[in-house]
Amino acid sequence: MDFVDSVLVRLADPAARTALFTEASLGHLVEAAFDTEAMPVSTPYSPVFDELRLGFAEPPSAVVEGELLGAGGLERTELRLRLHGLGHTAALRAEAIWRGALVVRTAPMVDRIEMVEVALPSLDVDQQIVAELGSLPTDPQVLEAERRSRVLARMRSGLDQPAGFTENHLDRVLAGVGARSVSDLTVRLRGQAQAGTVQVRFTEPGDVQPSARPLPFAAAILVRDQGFSLAGLLAESRLIRARAQDLGLELPAEAAVRRRARVVVVWMVPEAVFDDDAWPGGTAGTAEQQRAQRFARAGEWLGREGIGLVAVPSI
Repeated sequence: MDFVDSVLVRLADPAARTALFTEASLGHLVEAAFDTEAMPVSTPYSPVFDELRLGFAEPPSAVVEGELLGAGGLERTELRLRLHGLGHTAALRAEAIWRGALVVRTAPMVDRIEMVEVALPSLDVDQQIVAELGSLPTDPQVLEAERRSRVLARMRSGLDQPAGFTENHLDRVLAGVGARSVSDLTVRLRGQAQAGTVQVRFTEPGDVQPSARPLPFAAAILVRDQGFSLAGLLAESRLIRARAQDLGLELPAEAAVRRRARVVVVWMVPEAVFDDDAWPGGTAGTAEQQRAQRFARAGEWLGREGIGLVAVPSI
């Protein structure tokens, strides 16, 4: 029995399928499916298989849209048909479709906003310049420098960390409102643009211990033995994810669940694939440690593409 068939046999066995997913592999699935920066999670992870369909195939289809006109052309009925076996969309073929959950540890976000302060500094700095220098400088470059320094100071005055608002930030503000310079902002756009700063303070985070939480997870599983084409599998994965979403294979989630991909494409490959030193990483340690480093690096960048990488232990 070859590698692909061996994995399928174990996926079919509820008692054996969980062992195919190590903690590191489950971590890659979590990263591919969810925005863990906006929604921090922690280990241990565990998979939940509410539905697992093996040997999944969906033929290409075409969508036909139009209208039906009644007698006399007065009544219109919208028509939308999906015709299977036609069209140019890619067929969806996967070793398995998994719909269920990934159980993670997470703490509820219970912080509250306790203070909001808004400052709207005036950008009319010419009066201040006249008061301090006696008149406006006649040299345009000097005038721009005087206006710029004062506008910058006024905008910083409404911030808790004024040094964090740099000259580059001011330039981005100018570009955002279509001003070529501070002088352009204070003269041409006077009365049309208003600077503003906002300070928000949150309550101190409570001492809430993380608890287990299942997050909805849908995936198309591709099993490949050594020697697969990386470029080909990447292109195939994009097509499969698009078709899976068109077919509605994703699972609904609460608004608080920040998802990176609604349907993840899972690659299940032998762990020996990462013995190849062409993979980035793996420059120090034992052969086993180098393999783990390459697997971790590959899982990181594939996760950003909505692909969950699973290194299957030796079968």
